Amino acid sequence: MDAVNPLVSRFIQDQVALLADHTRTLYALSADVLASRADFVSQWALLLEHETFAPSVAPTNDAVEQATRRFLDALNAQADLARYLHGIAEWSQEFHANGNDYVDATRWLAAFRRALLPILLQQYSAGAELELVFRALDVHERAVAGVIAASEIQITQKQLARGTHQRAVGRLTEGIAHALNSTLTIIVGRAQILEEQVTEEAQREELRAIQKNARAGADSLKRLQQFAVKRETQEPTRIDVNVLINDVVQLTRFRWREDAEASGITIDVVKDLVPVPPVLGNAGHLRDALVELILNSVEAMPLGGLLTIRTEQLEGQVQIAVTDRGEGMDDATSTRATEALFTTKGLGHIGLGLSVVANAVRQMGGTFALESEQGRGTTALIVLPIAPQLQLPADLRPTRIARWASILVVDDEPMVRDVAARTFLLRGFRTVAADSGADAVRLFSEQGPFQVVIVDLGMPGMNGFETARAIKNQSPRTIVILMTGWAAELDTKKMREAGIDRAIAKPFDVDQVIQLISEALAIQEKM
Repeated sequence: MDAVNPLVSRFIQDQVALLADHTRTLYALSADVLASRADFVSQWALLLEHETFAPSVAPTNDAVEQATRRFLDALNAQADLARYLHGIAEWSQEFHANGNDYVDATRWLAAFRRALLPILLQQYSAGAELELVFRALDVHERAVAGVIAASEIQITQKQLARGTHQRAVGRLTEGIAHALNSTLTIIVGRAQILEEQVTEEAQREELRAIQKNARAGADSLKRLQQFAVKRETQEPTRIDVNVLINDVVQLTRFRWREDAEASGITIDVVKDLVPVPPVLGNAGHLRDALVELILNSVEAMPLGGLLTIRTEQLEGQVQIAVTDRGEGMDDATSTRATEALFTTKGLGHIGLGLSVVANAVRQMGGTFALESEQGRGTTALIVLPIAPQLQLPADLRPTRIARWASILVVDDEPMVRDVAARTFLLRGFRTVAADSGADAVRLFSEQGPFQVVIVDLGMPGMNGFETARAIKNQSPRTIVILMTGWAAELDTKKMREAGIDRAIAKPFDVDQVIQLISEALAIQEKM
């Protein structure tokens, strides 16, 4: 089993501080539940029977018993909270090793909370006492879910380095992103609400710092999503090469920084990026190609070294050069390096990396070449055509949104829905909240029409696409904005077919949403 790595340990340290205020409540809760331990285990197992799992990893009584020891038995008056959360991380790794993934783990965690409910209602009287227990459980659930997610990210990093199939990674990262982005949305939203209510500048600065840090975490998840998501149907887009390179350098940091330092070597990455015009192509494929080149360069420097990434504008083209000071290749190897199935790396490598890079570049109308000298390193050169200039409609300026405009917020997660609705209410908009797609359609008929509908993508029953389509059937001129913590690169054709005007990723900034609404209204007025 893999050891708990520094990423997980740092996260656990932060969560211990949050759990500290609820220690006594959680310890007492554990003792009360364990007094009816057999009933709890049976209830948890029963709830899991109704969840959907692969046949090979369906929950067993032994698995539920082991999880109970980790989640409840270990949470006692003598428990060290850091040790307890490390135990959760170890359970997560064992859970994954048995064929489960993060989505499965969240189902177990949700069933755990539901299994507690009957016992809590019997043990605690309604009112302040029960409210205190539920508040402690909310913090406990966020901490446990975060530890499991951090453990899964650790596993994902190792899978990416080994070239694990993208489909498995994609499902994992989508599950992580959906769960953590929802949490980050709540943090950002509540910080925004408080920022608008307080007057002391020092407090406002602290709240802005909270928002900044939460968005930084969301950006890290987005980079992982962008690498893992399927892109076969993605349409060509204008690509800012320098921005993409910065993302890739951060995405691969675990390999050239953390893993290298753990092996006792140092790899320095230097970005020599000059302003260049955008290129036209598949951003996902170009991102994958750059990741492959960086990882190849790292492998070529087993004793450490310097990796340089340069951009340059040529005549009608943009050149990206990835240079390492590694082992290099002789002429014969360099000539064959982009051939499919050719490899000099031995067992465990199938020789598809550089051939896939070359093919991806060719599909974007570019060229790929290698310049290498044995003992002196390698330079990989990607040359892509500059994208044609955009022809924007004249005088397409965002219009000012009237504060009387009504907004319907649709999200199945109560805390996310509440934060979003309260945020827009504070800005002066009439705001109504719906907890499902079906509820949104009903409210639109009874209390509408609404000028704007902001709808979550991943909801049970009617998802965001289906809800948007139903709303547009009732009111074609309503602006529909898709709010999502799922895949970073949505299918634009599917969005158009559903009638979605704009999309925004969780966690969102209310001013950013207002700007999107303004742009959509401006375009609508020109139609």
